[in-house]
Amino acid sequence: MKNFLLFLFVSVLFIACKSTSTVVKTGTAAYEQKKFVKAVELLNQEAESANDNFEKVEKLKLLANSYNAMNNPQGEVSTYKRITEISDDPYNYLQLGLAQKHNEEYEDALASIKKYKELSNDIFNTSSEIKLLEEILEKQNSKEQNILIKNLGNLNTAAGEYAPRMFKNNQLSFTSTRATNIGDKVQPWDGQKNPDIYVAEYNNGNWNNATDIDAPINTDLAEGVMAFTSNFETAYFTRCDYLDLGKSFCRIYKAEADGQYWYEPELVEIFSDSANVGQPYVSPDNKRLYFSSDAPYGYGEQDIYYIDINNGTYSQPINAGYYVNTEKNDLFPTVDKQGNLYFATNGRKGYGGLDIFKATPDKNSYAQAELLPFPINTGADDFSLQFIDLPNTDKNKILETGVFSSTRKGGKGNDDLYMYQKLFINYYELHLTVVEKNYENPNDANSKILGLKPLENAIVLMKGQEKITPQNGKLVFELEANQDYKLYINKVDYFNKSLSVSTKGLSSKDSLTIKLYEQVELEKIFPEKEIVIPNIYYDYDKATLRAESLPVLDKLVSFFQENNDLTIEIGSHTDSRGSDKYNEDLSQRRAQSVVDYLIEKGVPTTQLQAKGYGESRLINECKNGVQCSEEKHQENRRTTFRVITKDGVIESGK
Repeated sequence: MKNFLLFLFVSVLFIACKSTSTVVKTGTAAYEQKKFVKAVELLNQEAESANDNFEKVEKLKLLANSYNAMNNPQGEVSTYKRITEISDDPYNYLQLGLAQKHNEEYEDALASIKKYKELSNDIFNTSSEIKLLEEILEKQNSKEQNILIKNLGNLNTAAGEYAPRMFKNNQLSFTSTRATNIGDKVQPWDGQKNPDIYVAEYNNGNWNNATDIDAPINTDLAEGVMAFTSNFETAYFTRCDYLDLGKSFCRIYKAEADGQYWYEPELVEIFSDSANVGQPYVSPDNKRLYFSSDAPYGYGEQDIYYIDINNGTYSQPINAGYYVNTEKNDLFPTVDKQGNLYFATNGRKGYGGLDIFKATPDKNSYAQAELLPFPINTGADDFSLQFIDLPNTDKNKILETGVFSSTRKGGKGNDDLYMYQKLFINYYELHLTVVEKNYENPNDANSKILGLKPLENAIVLMKGQEKITPQNGKLVFELEANQDYKLYINKVDYFNKSLSVSTKGLSSKDSLTIKLYEQVELEKIFPEKEIVIPNIYYDYDKATLRAESLPVLDKLVSFFQENNDLTIEIGSHTDSRGSDKYNEDLSQRRAQSVVDYLIEKGVPTTQLQAKGYGESRLINECKNGVQCSEEKHQENRRTTFRVITKDGVIESGK
């Protein structure tokens, strides 16, 4: 039906029907009459017997176009490969790449389009295609997926099944060209039966027992793409005339239901008799009928239109606008409960073939249409998305469910029915940046600090994973849900550090991946540098630690756990008041008090040394005999630590 409408909408069925009694003698004639099965047979023969490469290439191009018209991208790919072997026109590589994309050969498509760019320097026609193909490959290889696609295998056949719509009692209606359809008429371009409309029941997670809708809906003409009002008492569907001679057109018909039976359908007058109209969809509030048409008032070959419904009367057709419609085919409109418009088009940059787009309503009509992601869209034809509510669906696990049609690989026939579910899944990433102080003189701890800079070659350990920071200092770790993590960061000649992160309680329905950002600063070890431990207090003339000093030392315990390969000197300093000998003794006892407390908290004795310096290392002018303020004397009364050994090696500066 999809191909039927595509051809019929541009009035080519009339040409094909008028030519049914004409004997086709050449591949070109078969192609012009849209008899593509015959065209493929004859053009293959004619290409093989061509007198020169120019003639052969022309025949092969028609052959590739025939495969394209039959929705056979594999045949199109093989034909363009034959063309590139005998033609030096770079443009053929672009056509090959587009055919490979349609055939879901994304890596090969990327290579072909890059080759075309290299040969032609055509940036305009390649940049967006290359970017899109790279995105496809990235998404295809990504572990982070929350979209589940399932082939509705028990409804699909070797023929075409498409345009699924929800019907009453959790039934699904759809269109099919299967061999059991009413009548014996077939479509001249692919040999399939004229389409009919079917209904399937939903039971225990599957649709089954598909049966056709009897007359007066289904006839030996082409019927399909049925849409229902919310009470399922009124239906709109497409019916296409099929005459051996004369014009043939698609129209929208309306049928009323009486229980399980349908009254005779009535034609819905929308455009003049010279326009094709089809693929109806009724808005959830029953106030608007959407459809596609090749009416001469649009932007391209087929446009999306709608008419407003008021007490059984219809407004004039309204074009959905240039943010929706393109110069090519815009088809299969559907609308969700929020008023968002979904449709398929081959007129926008996409994954290949027909792709499904979403347009949100705005005050003028619709905003710019957006491409739905992979794997809803693929290189194949993807179209006719219908959101549905299934019984017994866990809304905490499944955010939304839809059914749609696709020609993607792995199906049973040309067009297959698929179910799409967006799952409530979150993935977690830790984006870690390791930095260090940027000293004006890297070898002088007392030089000016110019800020922070990335630290290269730092080792980060987390649950068995080990990564080394690159030049920019940035690393990404994958995390699991509802977990606590401890990271250990180290580098030679730097103090080690640890970091705790957690994904517990983190979830989002709006974002698939939750990213945590952390920055860790590693301090460079300067053996000669004393680092002041702030807020260490003693009672006057005593070595006993005051209570307010203990939280600071408790935090210092984790430092020793992180740097268990270092031996640290705990130094204590006094001011100049009192005798040198007394101050040296007092400072030694105070340093030992700190060491004893840390040992009591679990720090190994081998990691610690106490050293009392008394007043021997004053840091200002307040030496013996100099009058100073209490604040100045306080500067000299300090507790420090300094690295004195590393892996048993005594460092300079002791």
